[in-house]
Amino acid sequence: MVSGCSEMPQPEPGYVPPPTSAIVEQGAVPIRREVFLVAAPAPAANPLPVENAGTPPQYNFVRVVRYRVDSGEAAPRPARAIVLLMPGFLGGAGSFDPLARALVRRSQGDASIEAWAIDRRSNLLEDQHGLDVAEVKKDAEIARRYYFSAEEIEGRRYDGVKPQDELAFVSEWGLKTTIEDLRAVVSLIPQAERRSRLFLLGHSLGASIVEQYAAWDFSGIPGFDELAGLILVDGLTGSEGNATPRFSEDEYQNGINGGAYGRIGLQKIRQNDRYFVLPLVGSEVYPIAAVSALRAAFDPGQIVSDPDRDVVMRVLAGRRDLPQMTNRAILGFAFDQAHSNLSFAAVSCGKAIGGPLEEYSGVLGGKLLRPADPLATYDWQEPLDSNQATTLGELAQSWFSGPSLDFSEWYFPIRLTLDSAVAASLRMTERDWPVARYGLRTMHGAKLDLPIYGLATQLAGKGAGDPKAFASLQALVAAVPIGPGRPLAGTPRSDPAAFMVHTDNKLTHIDPLLGADRVGSRVQLFYQSLFDFVKQSSTQGGVVVQVAPIPPVVTPTIRRLVF
Repeated sequence: MVSGCSEMPQPEPGYVPPPTSAIVEQGAVPIRREVFLVAAPAPAANPLPVENAGTPPQYNFVRVVRYRVDSGEAAPRPARAIVLLMPGFLGGAGSFDPLARALVRRSQGDASIEAWAIDRRSNLLEDQHGLDVAEVKKDAEIARRYYFSAEEIEGRRYDGVKPQDELAFVSEWGLKTTIEDLRAVVSLIPQAERRSRLFLLGHSLGASIVEQYAAWDFSGIPGFDELAGLILVDGLTGSEGNATPRFSEDEYQNGINGGAYGRIGLQKIRQNDRYFVLPLVGSEVYPIAAVSALRAAFDPGQIVSDPDRDVVMRVLAGRRDLPQMTNRAILGFAFDQAHSNLSFAAVSCGKAIGGPLEEYSGVLGGKLLRPADPLATYDWQEPLDSNQATTLGELAQSWFSGPSLDFSEWYFPIRLTLDSAVAASLRMTERDWPVARYGLRTMHGAKLDLPIYGLATQLAGKGAGDPKAFASLQALVAAVPIGPGRPLAGTPRSDPAAFMVHTDNKLTHIDPLLGADRVGSRVQLFYQSLFDFVKQSSTQGGVVVQVAPIPPVVTPTIRRLVF
């Protein structure tokens, strides 16, 4: 009977979400990734007469993804420096995974570096349950069925993209809210350690945000006063030092021409257009991209039929008769710079094989390549030389790896870009309307006394790695040497150690975040120079930051959203 019982079929174990703390890389420097929430202030409510105009309490949090050396002990290893990473337009914390690991990987001796990637509060609106289950079970089709077939997966069913009229509170998630959220994360680091150990790194729009944080007036205390350094990756405000705000209050209220949104102002945002929807492909493109990434990771050489995906691919490729493509070819065509219409998300990740290509005019302009033979079967070949920075593996992982994490931001608040545009000078006064009427307190830019690092590729560098990309910021701080109490105190701005600029016209806008850290690659040179900058701009010794888990009083809704 004992033998018979032992042979009885055992029930399948219950689903367990991806862990919030896990070793994500072994090797000489084992790297631990931890995901946690930080309580943040409640923003103002939408003042228009709409229901539920205030932010629900479960969204008054910021999610942080912490990468650190795993010491095998209960307490983290003391960190010489902590780098907070702010994503750009439509970006989530997952977009920083390779860069964050590259920084931590270089930790040695007393130079232990931590990287903390920020998920803005809007990421808490996303339903990542289908991606989490698919990751754990290594089956991309679970996610497809969850998002596109209304199938219940592990006790939950997807409700679809949240409509604009249900998210009135997102209209108030602008620059002030983002700065206050970032301040809540900064407050986790002991105040006495910030000036010598805490760095802000921003990518694209995130670079503008961290510039504005450094220039922000916190009740008389400049943001930069509690930072060790500022790192701008292919982004900046572009209006540093302007004597007056770039736009008028009327434009702010009723619409600024141009940009990604057309003519849109605060009134329209408060009335309906709370978050950005990608033209032609809509918000459904995010789970479509994530499912495609899961397939490329788990079944790269397979060919899968997916009508929802193919609708998007026809738009992106500009042709109705799509040929067969392997899962890895789908991801390559969607995101490689030679083929992708999503230029702001493009990487250099190899080349298509298996059939001829033809040139065509992309949706956003420029010449791109697409499959030319509808009867061929296309596959993908990984990067061939040092000029191609990103592997499909790194790209795919960024779209789903970790609990409720991905590359993108499904509900990006348009208010954030609007506010950032009018607060771009970094040197406003109490009399300027953005400060006086909207609390956009970017006032101390002309006094920035901390080391600054800038990388210009295809956005800030205007496609050519322009060495003058950061000229407006350099001019603003030209007369301000590194301030007292810093390792490089007294160093003039003419010294590269005080204002370091790198340019690279071979890297795409996204390559510096996702590039593979391999010997001889262009992106490895960036990772190393960034590490060297952080090391030389921080002091010896270290700080231990313990982060408490989410308390049990947090509502089940937020726990379900996050974990």
